[in-house]
Amino acid sequence: NPYALGFAMFRDIKRICEEPTDEDKEWFPDLAGTDWLDALHFAMHNFKDESFISQYLSPKLMRDFKLFAINDDDRKNFIEVSAIHDEMGYKRIRETLAAQYNLSNLEPNIQVFNVDVRGDRSLTLQYVPHNRIPLDESYDEVLKHVYRLWGFDVILEEVKDTGHRETLATCPKRNQYDSNI
Repeated sequence: NPYALGFAMFRDIKRICEEPTDEDKEWFPDLAGTDWLDALHFAMHNFKDESFISQYLSPKLMRDFKLFAINDDDRKNFIEVSAIHDEMGYKRIRETLAAQYNLSNLEPNIQVFNVDVRGDRSLTLQYVPHNRIPLDESYDEVLKHVYRLWGFDVILEEVKDTGHRETLATCPKRNQYDSNI
């Protein structure tokens, strides 16, 4: 529950400021023993979700919430526990959890690759997958909207791990009249 974790992190900041352990002093040397209200205000005003987690998630909270990280690689037939409650694991858990809140990891990386201004005025978009995550199935509908806005052919390509480009869709559909456009 992200709200429970966030609330616990704010309470933990207060604890670290007022009653720091040796572990807290090692992980948060600039926070331990400072005014807790100033520390909370600083955290609230200067950090977004992912950076707040990266900066303030303590090993104590990771243990309290029994957090660990898994690696679910679609090319393997097993799931690997990639981080546990140890020095390296705490850092990895922080990074993994913060990445889940990073908006750039939640939105597809689609960029304008080519615009044929002097020719047929077609627009070529390229999708570069992050962690081999495919586009949502609704990309065809989104492409229709881009076509309506652009007014000329729109091509969506995917860049494979090998660097090879593969056409995912075109709008209007090639070799076929689509009356829905």
